[in-house]
Amino acid sequence: MTPPSYTLDDIRQHPAFPFPGWQTDDFQCLMLELYWAERVRAVLGPDMAGFAPLYDTERDGNPILSVTHSGLLRGLRLVVHENDEGKPVYPDATGSGAFYPLYAFLNTGRLPDGETPVNELVLLVSLDERMSEHVDVFIRWHCLETLPTDEMEELLLKYETEFGQIDPDADLSDM
Repeated sequence: MTPPSYTLDDIRQHPAFPFPGWQTDDFQCLMLELYWAERVRAVLGPDMAGFAPLYDTERDGNPILSVTHSGLLRGLRLVVHENDEGKPVYPDATGSGAFYPLYAFLNTGRLPDGETPVNELVLLVSLDERMSEHVDVFIRWHCLETLPTDEMEELLLKYETEFGQIDPDADLSDM
């Protein structure tokens, strides 16, 4: 028997989408996990076969999805990021007082052996499909194109600056 499969369109058509009750409703949490797994699978396509789960999904959404590729020494971790403080939401607001549905940064993660370091892309994500193109591009750059760390950091900084997450005139020399 073939297990059922769901496309992103199937998930989007679910009556509970975008699963606002995921924090208290187990079914919505599972659907949110399925959404992010399917989003990553759609970006990686056949290359998804090289990625293996690293951590189980945690009920608090940290992580909602975590995979690594031992051959490429690349990892991807998605963490649910919610607007718990009720900040005004980008694009209606920018800067430190705004809520952004997507933050991205690089981290040194580990393979399942706990020893081998991997270049990990961490995405703090809210299910806001206005950001889906950026999520997809970041995953593609990191996991498929395997851009070098310095180039990836440059592109992430450009994104943060263009979207007003950081002040373009801020002194970042110690970073």
